[in-house]
Amino acid sequence: MRIVKERTTFAAVSELRTSLDAILRQLHETCVVLEKHNKPVAVMMEPQRYKEMEEAVERASDILLAFEARAREASADASGFVPLDEAEKRSL
Repeated sequence: MRIVKERTTFAAVSELRTSLDAILRQLHETCVVLEKHNKPVAVMMEPQRYKEMEEAVERASDILLAFEARAREASADASGFVPLDEAEKRSL
């Protein structure tokens, strides 16, 4: 197992058999990139950190969608819109 960056550790998949406890302890400090034949195949991290990353991606996605919606609304031709009550009548 080798620590390359401050928050990343690399370990060979084969080390899981011999050094699993050490690798799991390392997760408290850094993410662990598992390699097979010197190529990354998986990333291990603490569940809380993974949850935080998922939430951050979700927030960023929501922000980008809001910007896209505002841009579309600003460039849309109002004559193409149908009032809600008219749309409801048409759907019946």
